[in-house]
Amino acid sequence: MSTITILGATGQVGSQTVNNLLGKGHNLRLIARHADKLQQFADKKGVEVHAGDSFNSDFLASVMKGSDVAMLMIPTNLLAENTAAYQDEIGKAQIEAIRKSGIKKVLFLSSVGGHTEEHTGIVAGLARQEIRLKKLEGVDVLILRPTYFMENFLGNISMIKNMHINGSAMSADKQFPLIATRDIAKVIAEKLDQLDWEGKSTLPLLGARDYSMNEVTRVLGESIDQPALSYVQFPYQQAKEAMVQWGISESVAQAFTEMSEGINLGYFNTEIRDSSSTTPTTIEDFAKTFAHVYHLN
Repeated sequence: MSTITILGATGQVGSQTVNNLLGKGHNLRLIARHADKLQQFADKKGVEVHAGDSFNSDFLASVMKGSDVAMLMIPTNLLAENTAAYQDEIGKAQIEAIRKSGIKKVLFLSSVGGHTEEHTGIVAGLARQEIRLKKLEGVDVLILRPTYFMENFLGNISMIKNMHINGSAMSADKQFPLIATRDIAKVIAEKLDQLDWEGKSTLPLLGARDYSMNEVTRVLGESIDQPALSYVQFPYQQAKEAMVQWGISESVAQAFTEMSEGINLGYFNTEIRDSSSTTPTTIEDFAKTFAHVYHLN
């Protein structure tokens, strides 16, 4: 039995990770800015809910103190006026909390592209945090680098319904690995359960295989009885302007646009696919979830 601190338990990956760990006998300390967002876990055996400011290293350290391991991440703030400054502030607070708490094992949820700040946009802040974590002395750090989430395509449902196309700034033909968040959560839960890493290590998570946006669009289109659904690559500036119109800050929209360009240029296709980095869910599997959500709206 371990005491596990989890930051980001309200997110897609974090919430599924918690569900995978429930019932395994661990003590789970869940961190959120507001306690009500973790209400679904509050009455579960072995769960503690801690509400506080993730920029406050003293608060984070108080929760992490005495834990065997902490799962950390830098959540995306779509409204950040300066996304790089936001990422660095929260990242540095986590480093301080690790030092203050004396915790000896950390699992950090990064991303493919976390090996470099160049041409990676929103992921550049994760790359900087990876560097900080690797400099820590006496702390075993496991960095997970999952690829692009299949669930991101759920955000395109409105476009498909209203414009009758699927689209983004990513190339139509370039193949790129895709992963389901449930597969990420499964790996994280296994790692937090086993605590089998030492020193500093990195594990990419690349889904079942690589796909092009044309192929993804065909599979998703067939799942909603639209086999002729087509994919359109938007110009970078047009994609950025659309995000700003949706309410995303200029800084974050620019960072996402740079990420799309980096994907097209191959900066996110550097990880090696092997048995440890390959996960089971295919885009055909995910299409069932996509179709279900599509027909709910």
